[in-house]
Amino acid sequence: MARLPYSRVVDVTLTRQDRFAVATGFSVSLIVQTDEVAGILDATHRTKLYSTLLEVAADFADSDDAYKAAAAMFAQNPRPRQIKIGYRNPANSITSELNAIYAADPDFYWMGFTAEIRDTIDQQLAADWAEGKPVLMGLELNDVSTETPAAEPDKTATVTITIATPGVVSWAAHTLQDGDQVILTTTGALPSGLTAGTSYYVVNALPGTFQLSATPGGSAINTTGSQSGVHTATSPQYGGSIAEYIKSKGYDRSHVFYHTDATLYPALALTAFCSTRDLDRGNLQAAQRGDINSGNAYTAKFKKLAGITPLNKSSAVAQAITGFVPGLGLNPAQGHFANTYVDIGGLPMVVEGSVGSGAFIDEIHASDWIVARMQEALLSTLANNPRVPYTNPGVGILTNTVDGVMRRAVAAGVVASDFGEDATEIVPEYTISVDRVENIPASQRRNRIAPDIKVDFRYAGAIHYASASITLRF
Repeated sequence: MARLPYSRVVDVTLTRQDRFAVATGFSVSLIVQTDEVAGILDATHRTKLYSTLLEVAADFADSDDAYKAAAAMFAQNPRPRQIKIGYRNPANSITSELNAIYAADPDFYWMGFTAEIRDTIDQQLAADWAEGKPVLMGLELNDVSTETPAAEPDKTATVTITIATPGVVSWAAHTLQDGDQVILTTTGALPSGLTAGTSYYVVNALPGTFQLSATPGGSAINTTGSQSGVHTATSPQYGGSIAEYIKSKGYDRSHVFYHTDATLYPALALTAFCSTRDLDRGNLQAAQRGDINSGNAYTAKFKKLAGITPLNKSSAVAQAITGFVPGLGLNPAQGHFANTYVDIGGLPMVVEGSVGSGAFIDEIHASDWIVARMQEALLSTLANNPRVPYTNPGVGILTNTVDGVMRRAVAAGVVASDFGEDATEIVPEYTISVDRVENIPASQRRNRIAPDIKVDFRYAGAIHYASASITLRF
């Protein structure tokens, strides 16, 4: 018997809504190193993913810096699910090599380096690079000047400059190295090719002389024409160590870890811990019940780092390193905003978990996560609907999308919540507001630019210092 199709009387269709923005990953760390592994890590294979230290051992000897750095990360508890190791050619500028790595594989958030750039100008250049990228960089620091709060003054001297191809700067007993910045001033006129007040970079440094380049590691500048007056060269030291550099720049995307043991990788060990804090794995119902562990919100302070020995220094040194004053918080006049590892009450722990600007690692991480998830959610909403109409209900669809992301932030534990007035319900401290469509200028509506959705929330943060006042009565 013939069976007629359903479409004679009903019409049911299914459209899969599967056009979702790719989620930004926040759990992958990258170790940048200089050992080439032909066909595996080289100029055409910039990164490789590793899930265990045994996999790293297949490509690197245990004496290699890449292996030691990876071991510091995989030793942590909880252990990162995976890391990446990247290759840079040390013959090229670190900026160009980081650009090449990022162009080949931008799928990482946390990053650090093997020992060769420790306490060199390359750390400054790496921090400059990171500040323009959605990454968080950990830098190792062994410069002993970090143990005193005073900043190292700039280096300056009277110099002479030759008219030559290239020009040579003579500075008696200078201690500059290739990559250091130099700014020239004069009472008269500099040779052609050089401009007073411009930042140049040292190249071909020798005892008593060096040449200048317009870019780090670039070609030495030729000087021509004539000159007059007394020339002065100043090399900005930005206070001394890399910690003072990123503090002076107010950088959010680099954190520095000071230790006296140059064989350790405390910055990478801390990075490994932070990378395990998956803010997407939160429980909204638990958060609404007031559970402070509903998600993976965290602070880097107080954390134990496996394989890292506490710094054997006084409280004054710890304060100079971190800038943390008990009871007051971070103070730029008191220290360098670096992190270190100390023993307090028999418990080894990280202090203070901050970045160069004085913000905290968890704060930058949470901010980046919210921005990324908001972008992804709004793009997916626009892509998965035939249209979102320019009406108040249409704007409401976008507003609900934003609200969904903020509810995830509540679940993650990054949005401050407290009990409401009746003390029975947890109330998240965020608000969402948007103007009505009729209040938007016609020119904006004509160009289909939605009204701005404003979100205001209080970051939950973390307590870093506690006190108690005790009164003994008789």
